[in-house]
Amino acid sequence: MALPGGHREVRADATLEAQQLYPAILGGDRGAVSLEFVVVHCRENLDWVERDLLPIAPQGSILSMYEKCGEQPDFSTEVKDRFAGGVFVHPCADPVGGPRGDECLGYLAHLVGRYGDLATFTVFLQADPDQHLHFSYLHAVLKMIARSTYAVPFMSLNGGRHVRTVTPCLNAVHEAIFGEPMREAVGPYCCAQFIVQDARIRARPLEFYQRMLSLVDGSMPYDLCFGGQVTRSTHCYGMEFTWHLVFGDDYEPPLRQDDARLPMPLRLKFGDEHVRKQWNDVVLNPSTPKKI
Repeated sequence: MALPGGHREVRADATLEAQQLYPAILGGDRGAVSLEFVVVHCRENLDWVERDLLPIAPQGSILSMYEKCGEQPDFSTEVKDRFAGGVFVHPCADPVGGPRGDECLGYLAHLVGRYGDLATFTVFLQADPDQHLHFSYLHAVLKMIARSTYAVPFMSLNGGRHVRTVTPCLNAVHEAIFGEPMREAVGPYCCAQFIVQDARIRARPLEFYQRMLSLVDGSMPYDLCFGGQVTRSTHCYGMEFTWHLVFGDDYEPPLRQDDARLPMPLRLKFGDEHVRKQWNDVVLNPSTPKKI
């Protein structure tokens, strides 16, 4: 009969094997796993970068800001030291006279511009990420990356879900992206913040992302959903419901808690459900009845 400790040894051996193999397998020619944060910014307060992201980002990560509103964010020495892979600010203005491209314009500018030189994993974030995700969950993901035990090709990082949705507008955007109508309603995690592996991005050709970019960069002279002028891209709103399909997920992916494809530490919503913050209610010396 195997002792319980043997199970722990097997798990420890598997973790060690993953830590040794994953960098070589996932890192490609680099032989190491790289990580880049892509943040699309327009006047939002960026204090969270130093307050929330800096403490959990693996040393040597890359921080790429896609600046939509002409600002030049200035980061502290501590931020630049942690993101030793580089802190970059890329101009990414909305089309003149056209609708706002929102986060889609920055995400797609990155996918097209860096298609041949992607980090192993890219985290795509809006400039107010805590409105949709829990940093405690992102921390769990980043700890696995830092320990070379993360190999999930695509995963949404947000906490909320869309209800199952299909509309004529969403179908039009879907058809423009994929060349075919929707087969059923979609029900993904909401609000377009996710982490994706370079190999999963390159599972689609560069031309695919160029076509998506043309939907939000002013190249298309009309809106797929409205006949008149719009101030905010309905195409980008449609993409919020389809990013998971772009990266090969199901129309209605399971809840993370129920997703057997994920490693156990990531089958959570908040990332710290099993971490006790208050010990005041714990009885340290319980009174047990005597055996009669």
